Amino acid sequence: MDLFGDEIEEEVEDTEETAESAPPENAFTHPRAMNFALGHAEIEKRLLGMYNSGRMPHAVVFAGRKGIGKATMAYRFARFLLKNGIHDPNQSSMFGDTPAAASLDVNPNDPAARRLASGGHADFFSTEKKFDEDKGVYKDTLEVAEIRKIAPFLRMTSSEGGWRIVIADDADSMTRSAQNGILKILEEPPRNSLLILIAHRAGALIPTIRSRARLINFLPLNNPAMKELIAKANPNLSTRDTETLIRLSEGSFGKALQYMESGMTDTLASLTQMLKDGPPPWTSVHKLADSLSGSGSDPAYNAFREILDWTLRQTARARARGEPPPAPLQDFLKNSSLEELLKICENLEDHFGRSDAANLDRRQTILGAFSLLAA
Repeated sequence: MDLFGDEIEEEVEDTEETAESAPPENAFTHPRAMNFALGHAEIEKRLLGMYNSGRMPHAVVFAGRKGIGKATMAYRFARFLLKNGIHDPNQSSMFGDTPAAASLDVNPNDPAARRLASGGHADFFSTEKKFDEDKGVYKDTLEVAEIRKIAPFLRMTSSEGGWRIVIADDADSMTRSAQNGILKILEEPPRNSLLILIAHRAGALIPTIRSRARLINFLPLNNPAMKELIAKANPNLSTRDTETLIRLSEGSFGKALQYMESGMTDTLASLTQMLKDGPPPWTSVHKLADSLSGSGSDPAYNAFREILDWTLRQTARARARGEPPPAPLQDFLKNSSLEELLKICENLEDHFGRSDAANLDRRQTILGAFSLLAA
């Protein structure tokens, strides 16, 4: 019986190694198979310090904005622990003291790394929000049914005599009952177990979870790290577009990757060109509205909304500080005052909010947005 009172059928774990090869070096793939991480050297140093000192907590919260590498670091740490096992700094081997680990690197062809990448490691379990096939979107919450699987998994004996590790992504989306389930685990954590909660909004976790877990805050990626990651993802991107992406994504490489895939730099160029001399021709507006409201246009429509919001905020901020706006926005609404820009921001926020609440036609929503820009 588990912590929720349900009967659990103990599963026979398959420890057979897969024959899958390691992912290519520097490949952008699921975090469980990523063999590099950039931009969080201080956090890696902190994790190594916990391991080398033998003071590993039973639970950690990786907190920070979405798309900055929290999941990549979580899987990187899990891979390291599954490879290296339990470390006791007070116990010497017959060959002398074991040297302290200096890096979380694990050869991607190592058996532990390959089993983790394929999802087949017997001592590892992960969960995240599920994809709703009917609606074509991810569900809003990490469901309690998924959380119920964690306790019985962690209570099992490690198949390799080391760690039992669970990663729960989108942990801040858990319902209250799911969070209470996590809390029960943390009140009596199994020995040699580690629960990593990935939270984009740590404040959404109940205080008793935060008090029983080690909170590790991730900062947005700095510009050099963003530039290097963007170059890995698209080495042919121009310097101007790279700089624009860095500004747009504000330290989130995940967001930069989405922008690259949705052609957001082209959207920005089109938008600023349309609005540089005041209200654009309605023929151009109707053409844009048609392209953003058809079947399968969700990513493009969402990108348009984000870039419009970002463009207005950046332009208003530059006006307020008496500074020149970012290079791509030099001509954006150049004849509008700061007061007019702030009013447009407010009106657009209300406009899109009403559209979402009433599930209004997207084409009309876009036309209405341009009416507000031209007012």
